[in-house]
Amino acid sequence: SGLGGGDEAFWDGDGDICIMGFRVCCPVSKEIGGEITLVKRFDSNEMKQARKVLAGQLDPYDSTKHDEIDEAVLNFFEDVGIAYGCGCLDKKLAASSFNYYANHWWAAAEGYVNQERRDKGADSSLFADFQALANSMQASDPKITADALKKFLDDEKRIKTY
Repeated sequence: SGLGGGDEAFWDGDGDICIMGFRVCCPVSKEIGGEITLVKRFDSNEMKQARKVLAGQLDPYDSTKHDEIDEAVLNFFEDVGIAYGCGCLDKKLAASSFNYYANHWWAAAEGYVNQERRDKGADSSLFADFQALANSMQASDPKITADALKKFLDDEKRIKTY
């Protein structure tokens, strides 16, 4: 059965939540396996390549190239947001693992997401779990400056892949 946010998230037969084919955790035990699995996914070569591409596409965001944006990183944080919001991730461990990246990627992508929502008939559900995740973690980065965001995107463009 679905969890909302699309068909990519579902409960498997063992009572675990699965997001995009990754078992996140048992919702009752909140074992750290969910964070470890998501960290491995975020640090995978495929995701690092997607982060490089998206950083280039969003630095700066150009609405005339809106349809060219690769959503893999945004979908990853949407998945983290789903798991975080339904209580499948330990809040402290999730914040420790994803706070910086969730906040900075949201700041970088907000213009794109707003345009996507407008293009889809003011559909505020698009990337809503990513937005909620970033909002819940903003205490550590309440205001990301333009310079800090530029540095973040520059760093992401230079991330090493293998």
